[in-house]
Amino acid sequence: MKKMKLIFFLSLGHFANDFYPGLLSPLLPVFMNRYGWSFTEAGILVTVLQTACNVSQPVVGIINDHRPMKSLLWWGLIISALPFAFVLNISRFDLMMLAMVVSGIGVGMFHPVAAVAAGNPANDRRRGFSMALFSAGGMVSFMVAPLAAVLIIEVLGDVFMPLIIMPALVVALLFILQRNITFQEGHGYSLAEWFISIARSGRELFLLWLISTFRAIVHVLLGSFLPALAMARGASYTRGAFFLSITLFASMVGMIIGGHLSDVYGSKKIMASTMFAATPLLYGFMFTSGPISIILLVLGMGMLSSTIPANIILAQCANPKLPGMASSLVMGLSFGVGAIAATPFGMLADRIGIETAMNVPLILPLFGCLAVAFLRYK
Repeated sequence: MKKMKLIFFLSLGHFANDFYPGLLSPLLPVFMNRYGWSFTEAGILVTVLQTACNVSQPVVGIINDHRPMKSLLWWGLIISALPFAFVLNISRFDLMMLAMVVSGIGVGMFHPVAAVAAGNPANDRRRGFSMALFSAGGMVSFMVAPLAAVLIIEVLGDVFMPLIIMPALVVALLFILQRNITFQEGHGYSLAEWFISIARSGRELFLLWLISTFRAIVHVLLGSFLPALAMARGASYTRGAFFLSITLFASMVGMIIGGHLSDVYGSKKIMASTMFAATPLLYGFMFTSGPISIILLVLGMGMLSSTIPANIILAQCANPKLPGMASSLVMGLSFGVGAIAATPFGMLADRIGIETAMNVPLILPLFGCLAVAFLRYK
């Protein structure tokens, strides 16, 4: 029971933390309409936010492996939330980029610390499922964020945007009061010992990073530009936001199911089969319309996301002495590459159209499937 209570608190924190980067995607069409920003500029904002978030994660992971710091959980929540209280009042592009950098650093502070705490108390037979529940907390926030954006933009008005920081403040207070969050002891490695540990697991971690990167590029681009894609297909702003929420709900369900199945059948089998299935399903979404298109997108995103818990657990198994660094590698740096891809993707969308451009990255999960075959751990 104590373990499940811990996972619940960490999942709640993951929800509050990821809620804020989840707001950017549904707000991009608003920025583009109000300020005349292009797909290229929208892509730059995605790149800036996600890069700040994901590049900072390995640094925090290394520090936390050396000396666990519980306070990073609540400071990360507060810092990630504050810039979004003011985004509807920022019309200068450079100031908007600065706001995304600050928020991204806050997001990056939370993830490695929480992932280590989530993996630490789970027994080996249920590690995949425990990590899936933790990961699902973040996915739920990406699902709820578009609905919150619609509520403020379409119903309440811009003046209520500062209230968006309340989830982070409430959960940060809960973390401050919660005493059951445990960490493994810091190892206090010297720099030489750290490099030796990385070298021993380098091949496996590189493969896991590569697999995660192929998935992350598709996930970031679809998650960021799906509302704009829906509006290009004739949907309203509200419908595009709800469309994104449904898709992200499928991703959450896929993670939970994938985490459970990886405990039962092994991580490699689940990762290979689901990544292999994701590409044809997502291409089916692009080349169909109506309800069948939505069904194919839901199935494709569910398959794509089902690999996330297994990927994180395998990284921690590859280097159990540095779990924070290993987790941040597959969670952080891989999504960092996806973030970088958002800018050239936006430029491509301006040039050939959003629908045509979206077909380009959907082949990548097949390459991830091939990389799974070279993993040692099962």
